[in-house]
Amino acid sequence: MPAPSTSPGDRAAATLANLPAAAAVIGPAAAWPGAGAADCRIDLKLLQWRALQAMAASPASRAHLAAWPAERHPDLWAGTVQDGVARGLAARLEEAIALAPTTPERTLPAGAPMVTGKDLRKRKDLLVKSGSARVRFTRKEGVLFVDRGDALHSTNCLRFEARADHGTLDGFAGADDERPRLFSAQFLPAVRYIDAGDAQQLTIAGRVGRGPIGWDCEATFTGFADEPWVRLQLAIDNRLCGWRLRARFLGLPAAAITHECTPVGETVTNDNGGFVAFTLVRAVDRLTVGNGEVATPGGACRGRIVHAFRLGGHG
Repeated sequence: MPAPSTSPGDRAAATLANLPAAAAVIGPAAAWPGAGAADCRIDLKLLQWRALQAMAASPASRAHLAAWPAERHPDLWAGTVQDGVARGLAARLEEAIALAPTTPERTLPAGAPMVTGKDLRKRKDLLVKSGSARVRFTRKEGVLFVDRGDALHSTNCLRFEARADHGTLDGFAGADDERPRLFSAQFLPAVRYIDAGDAQQLTIAGRVGRGPIGWDCEATFTGFADEPWVRLQLAIDNRLCGWRLRARFLGLPAAAITHECTPVGETVTNDNGGFVAFTLVRAVDRLTVGNGEVATPGGACRGRIVHAFRLGGHG
């Protein structure tokens, strides 16, 4: 791949419809997204993952997106485009997803007993288990993850990392004198627990962050006895711009985590054993076009963003 470029390319177009016209004016030179663009426009990356699954299963889905192959439109698929183009691609992705066969979402049995409120607060230890992996939650130790098949055992393994982002859609840029803000999932109170015998579900929810810099967060762990992994859904309500929020998994290798998104993860090694981090939102509202920048408020990804993970069961 050529070195990152700030030449216009697809990023000069205002809408998906005028992408060909913009290319004709600009010429054949491609503009490649910056090396750090993998986790910008996270809402688009989540849609892309679902669309890629649809394309693998449906010729109609593949045909619907055939006019914009990634190899010819790297900026488009990276999200380093203006808001009108991003909205147009999102619509096409949603249509491609709708053209493929759907699998019903798996749910717990109807009528399973639910514990909330005072009864839930009396429970000091909450367990969610699958056929191989399990999650145990306590306010003292946070999220404990165990997978006997993968020989994994990690206490307080889910944390959140927030850091100011001074970059553009082409890449994250943190200031050298600004340290990440770290938060543990143990401080998110349990709000709902269901035990259906062969399946359990736990939801913890609250605010990640302090003062005006924070995100409403809901984490739901679900385990089914006939599956080898524990499912995790992380829902973030983002109202900020200029910040990146990531989920850190400590004690779990990248191979033990499946994320239903195009790749937005990073493996970090440090003296404490390191961690795997996945971007939940990177909210930036500027795009380099030619020698200047244009405003891209849609790149801030404001609103509810939902990530799905599968933890363990890969041994």
